[in-house]
Amino acid sequence: MNSYTKIAAYYSKFSSLFFSKKDILRFIEKSFLNFGDKKDCKILDIGCADAKLLFLLKRRGFEKLYGIDISLKMIELALKRTFLKGIKLYNLNFLNFTSRKKFDAVLCTMDVVNHIPKKEIFGFFKNANTILKKNGIFIFDINAKEYLQKLGKRRFIVKKIGGTLLRWKFSLNSRYLKINFSVREKNGENVSEDVYQFIYDEEFIENALKDCGFEVLKKVYDYRLPFKTKFSSKVCYVCKKS
Repeated sequence: MNSYTKIAAYYSKFSSLFFSKKDILRFIEKSFLNFGDKKDCKILDIGCADAKLLFLLKRRGFEKLYGIDISLKMIELALKRTFLKGIKLYNLNFLNFTSRKKFDAVLCTMDVVNHIPKKEIFGFFKNANTILKKNGIFIFDINAKEYLQKLGKRRFIVKKIGGTLLRWKFSLNSRYLKINFSVREKNGENVSEDVYQFIYDEEFIENALKDCGFEVLKKVYDYRLPFKTKFSSKVCYVCKKS
């Protein structure tokens, strides 16, 4: 998994460029409503980063909230936020996470699954199944295979926000998209880090879920569309521990 050691603060600051947390939150709440989870359910967010999604859930009245992230820098950013009272955080690789108490729901959004190498994906799904209660809900997304391949063909993207220059440089092969994310401040400071997005097609993911004890209850694209279009970037799943 990627650790976001160097770019954690920038990822936190500019994550709204990549993800609509309102769309994610709406999808999660609708899924909870449709599949029986209530405000008192116990929720774990895998790859919680700076815990903004957990904070939004807390504002919606959810109380039993937990987050885990492999990045110490991300957890440190989360812990600095005063709103995290009542949210428990773990700085661990999820593959090494165990819990005596079971969760009602496990979340893994904002393409965290794409950061997991293929050799570890079954272990990841198995552990998600293990820590869930019977009939527990697993909600996650992946970047669509076609979307990552399109990014790889673009080679790079540059965006300037205020005095900050952001640059994404892409290198594509058959297994993953390597992304060099670099930031240049107007004072001349430079920060960069390589992250990897492993490419998964839907059939592979769905077979892995079945093998790991999950039933797919719902699949949508970009958190709202029931069908894929040529512009679709994300595949979003709601699964039940079977």
